[in-house]
Amino acid sequence: MDEFFCQTGDLLSPSKRYPRVLTMFSQLRSNLQELGLVGTGKKAWFKFVLRGKGPQPALQTTGTEDYTQALHLQPGEIVEVKSEEEIRRTLDSGGKNRNLGFMPEMWDYCGRQLPVLKRVEKICLENEPRTVRRLENTVILEGAFCKGSGIGCDRACFYFWRECWLKRASGALDPHSRGLTGKD
Repeated sequence: MDEFFCQTGDLLSPSKRYPRVLTMFSQLRSNLQELGLVGTGKKAWFKFVLRGKGPQPALQTTGTEDYTQALHLQPGEIVEVKSEEEIRRTLDSGGKNRNLGFMPEMWDYCGRQLPVLKRVEKICLENEPRTVRRLENTVILEGAFCKGSGIGCDRACFYFWRECWLKRASGALDPHSRGLTGKD
């Protein structure tokens, strides 16, 4: 059984502002669970001592494929979502690629062709006030959004797609690949 969670992150509360120190402790707890003590230390060193300058700590992946592939996709380009096997090779043991989770509902898009709606260069984190993060090699695909299965969410957020999960489609858009047969 897949564990369901929201790709945009665990929200502390969308309607209430938490004190900054509470947000920092929540992030620390999350980092310790996800990265361990050494990984959290490396991340803290990068953030507070180097202040974002210099190389980021390397992330471990279980895959063999290039998990940082850059296609430099532009809005309107047609892409095909890679197969489940190809995508799994780009994910770490937590099902993430450079800390971006591949959501359970996203597997339904494997093999489908969709146009790129927009490149994602930076996002504002809802659970960290005034925090903007830069993303690399990430796009939003037209018509590919979360339906909230398993968690009962009605937000219909667009999924963020790493370019290493996609490949340029050859030729014109196949009209049959855009819909999910029997699942809509």
